[in-house]
Amino acid sequence: MATLRYAVLAGGALVLAACGSTPAYREWTATETTATAAYDECIEQVDNTMRLRGYPYRPLPETPQFRYRKEIFALCMRRKGYTADE
Repeated sequence: MATLRYAVLAGGALVLAACGSTPAYREWTATETTATAAYDECIEQVDNTMRLRGYPYRPLPETPQFRYRKEIFALCMRRKGYTADE
């Protein structure tokens, strides 16, 4: 019974670790004319888009929704004047 409990706890920890993998602020470089609140604005816009499409807010990395979330976040950041760091 104790082994099962530890397996469930380990599985829960893995799920929580996978859920926190949204694009980080350090992956984007601002230009001189960009707003400093662009990251927060894009996160909010992406959350709204995901909700309207019926997708989870923080999808697991192995799902197609994760790639979709990352792409629409990148599009928003580019529209606000940021460039992705290579």
